Parts: sequence; C-alpha cells; structure tokens
Amino acid sequence: MAEYLGLLAGLVSLFEQAAADPAAGSPESLAAWLEEVLGGGEPTDRALAREVRRAARLAGRLARYWADPGQAARRPADWRQAVDAALGSRGWEPSLAVARLGLEREPSPALFEEVRRRWPQVHFAPWLEGVGYDEWRANR
Repeated sequence: MAEYLGLLAGLVSLFEQAAADPAAGSPESLAAWLEEVLGGGEPTDRALAREVRRAARLAGRLARYWADPGQAARRPADWRQAVDAALGSRGWEPSLAVARLGLEREPSPALFEEVRRRWPQVHFAPWLEGVGYDEWRANR
C-alpha cells in the first residue's frame, strides 16, 4: 500500500511542478523523474509502469502548454485548475489508474479514499456514493 500511496504523491508533485515551471517538463527532467520513480531498468509491474510513463508524457504536455507565452498569462493560480485547463480530465487518468491498481492488489481504506477522490476528476460523477470501505470490502 505504501508503494502506491508514495507513487500517487509523486504524481501529484510532478503535475504541480509541471504546471508551475515549464522546465520541470523538459525531457531531461522527466527522464530523471522516471529513473527515480521506476528505479532504473524495466519494472516487473508493467501496468503500473505504463501509467507512470503516461503521467510523465502528460506532465510534459502540461509544461509545454503553460510555457507558451500566450497561455502563461492566463495560468490559474491553483495548479489543479492549471492541469484541468491544459489537459482536461485526461490529465487525471494515470493517477486514478494507479490508485485503482493499488486498491485491487493491496486493498486499504487509504487507497479506497484515493480512488473515491480521483474518480470524479476523470468521470465527473461520484464513485460508489454512500458505500464505505468496509461495505465495499465485504461485497468484493
């Protein structure tokens, strides 16, 4: 569980930096971030690695979008709104996928809440409204 929560925190940090500083989305910066997150070499968990690489590509797009002088003047103060403006709901898909993978493989209340929080960002609808972790786990 800690691996997934740490990875989710890393994805948030990556997008926050890319929205604020176009240099954070440079190919060199993203390659260094991927090296750090994936630990060099090909990870054994291909599904997780695919989502991490997808997030890095989206962070690059995000940074390039806000690096454009015409866009930079309109950048929202809140980095989350900057992600929404540049990438739409698609920008949040990798972090939702990572949270869902974590919940499937190592169920925990913390990962359940991460999925619950991220689902509306991608799907514009609540996820399992009114269902708590214990009930979800019992019905699994």
